[in-house]
Amino acid sequence: MTTLDGFTIPHGFRIRRADATISGIAPTVDELAAKRLVELDALLRKRVVPVGEGADDTLLEWLKLPLTPRRATVDDNWDDDTLAARLHSEREAGAEATFREVIDRDPALAKMRYRFDESVEDRWSSLDFNTRSVLALSSVRDLIVLRAARTLGITQQPALVNFAFANARGAKELVTYAVISAARDHIKARGLNVRDLNTLGSASVTALQSANLSLSEDALAPGAIKVATGFIEESKYDKLIKLGTDKPIPVDLRPRLVQYIRESTVEVTEENAPFLVPLYLARAATTTTTSSGVAGDDPFAVSFFVDDADTLQVSTAAVKWAAQLFYVMVLGDELGVFDAVRFFTHRYLFRDGFAVEDPKLRRDLENYVFSEQFPGLDRETGETRTMRCTRDGERRSFYRQVFNHGSEPVPGDGIPNSDFARLWKILMLESARYLERAQSSPHPDNYVSRQNVMQAVEDLQYNLSVTCVGMSTVMTPLMYAELDFVVERILGHPEVRKHLVPSGGSWWKVVEKLQAGQGRRARASVLFNKARLGYTLIRAIAEYTPSRFEQDDPFAAFISNVDAFITTQSILQEEATGAGDHDTEGSSYDDEGYDSGYGSGYGSGYGSNGHDSGYGSQENGQNGYGSGALPGMPDLSKLPGMPSIPGVSAPWPGSGGGSNGTGGSGMGAPSPTPGGSGDEWDF
Repeated sequence: MTTLDGFTIPHGFRIRRADATISGIAPTVDELAAKRLVELDALLRKRVVPVGEGADDTLLEWLKLPLTPRRATVDDNWDDDTLAARLHSEREAGAEATFREVIDRDPALAKMRYRFDESVEDRWSSLDFNTRSVLALSSVRDLIVLRAARTLGITQQPALVNFAFANARGAKELVTYAVISAARDHIKARGLNVRDLNTLGSASVTALQSANLSLSEDALAPGAIKVATGFIEESKYDKLIKLGTDKPIPVDLRPRLVQYIRESTVEVTEENAPFLVPLYLARAATTTTTSSGVAGDDPFAVSFFVDDADTLQVSTAAVKWAAQLFYVMVLGDELGVFDAVRFFTHRYLFRDGFAVEDPKLRRDLENYVFSEQFPGLDRETGETRTMRCTRDGERRSFYRQVFNHGSEPVPGDGIPNSDFARLWKILMLESARYLERAQSSPHPDNYVSRQNVMQAVEDLQYNLSVTCVGMSTVMTPLMYAELDFVVERILGHPEVRKHLVPSGGSWWKVVEKLQAGQGRRARASVLFNKARLGYTLIRAIAEYTPSRFEQDDPFAAFISNVDAFITTQSILQEEATGAGDHDTEGSSYDDEGYDSGYGSGYGSGYGSNGHDSGYGSQENGQNGYGSGALPGMPDLSKLPGMPSIPGVSAPWPGSGGGSNGTGGSGMGAPSPTPGGSGDEWDF
């Protein structure tokens, strides 16, 4: 067996696992990229290598040639003096050899080639998708071995492995060939006239290389089109479009509109463009796919009637609004920034004789306190305008609409988003399970499925895209503008900080001081982390695509943020009031039997009158968390290591089976927040 460093271990063996149980979601190579890889494979397998006197010099000359990407042209497909162009121009002959035959004729080279296969297989799970796609071709591995041995004189396995994965002439050049060649094809297929697209080293090609495009079918075409739109030149189709409509065409609609004009049964001319272009524009705006017009050749094929990337419409903007709304909810109302500034203006300005010396601060306080207005930046127009202050009831009604937080009625007699808390908890659980499995797996990149986490993210993405709509998208920027104003221009003002925290400190210290004046503990740093991490997670959910999570770096960053969010929640739980306090005080949770905030979807009554609303019965004083299993989820109490994960231990906080004798755990259940939420875990 060969190690990753190229050394052989005698009497070794390799354990193989079934791909169906370990790989989870397997990305598919883009159709045009696969076509270019097949074409390259055919070139590298051609029987064109000369045999006999002078053959080594000819082979060395070929191997030193660069492998530049294929052009998107009918003729002259490759740059001159390149390996692909040379192989394409050579005619096969029975007396000549292939690259593989050249390797097999040299025993030392053949041995190094087979050991290279073992090295690639050993580190296969750690390779990115692009590298795996090109190294899956044996002819590509032949080329790498020949280049290393003949051009650099490499004879040792560690040096060969280093050349293959680190040298610019190794796998990186093959990946660039496949990505740029297929990207050029996609751009050409959509009729985009991109400057110097077929010129190596041009600005457009350099931008495509710098974009680090994935070869997966979900990522390559959109990524290539997005990069290419910045280098589009005027074309005959642009002229026809301008004649047909004077309105700006969205970037994502232009390729479809150009295709419809190009494939029109009636030729679009300057005379009929004002009539035909609006029709094609309306058609392009109501569809998400384009057709090549080629009929399928498989009469036995079927179509799977599922929601995929083409039919499932997710509003990315709506989810981003939800991320901003969450940030405002945690800092503005859960941390109490709005209450703190109100307490400051009523006590320190009226009763404590706070002297305002800065005229700008005096004007801001005058408008905010007496006129209930403030200057805010309109992020869409980039202009500063006067905005009105939001009210507590307004904000909380939108919190309930999007996150089912609080007890305020939803605007317009709408329905609260009762599914959000359940979906959010599933995301936390699946992420925790992934972390646990990854820690125990010898190859976490390949042997631990990401499918459950990705499914949880997709569910949340769709949920928020259909609930954070309407007036919530109008009010959210206004809420954030007010939060930004009170933090930056009032609580964070040097004069205010100097008066409230003479020893020095940020606006956190100011909020904590004002909260202490009201007999409350602010926990500013912890709640700020909760707001920051929650915003980051929901923003990542908004930008989620399957191909993005197939990449290790974005997925690892997302999982790390989930892990940090779980830790933050565990800190908030530990600081919350125990379940026994609720029981002895006879709170409204005992009387009503349910939580009016996030816990409403779970059944979170703390006392004996609690009833189950989804996760299991609440008999004998148990709440809805610990007495039942999550639908479709395994019993986490039996998952190795799960009880040790902060914030994810079983039974749930406040559940039965604890040691306090009241049906709750020893740690105690979380206390209700001022907004009506009784479950710190859910948010």
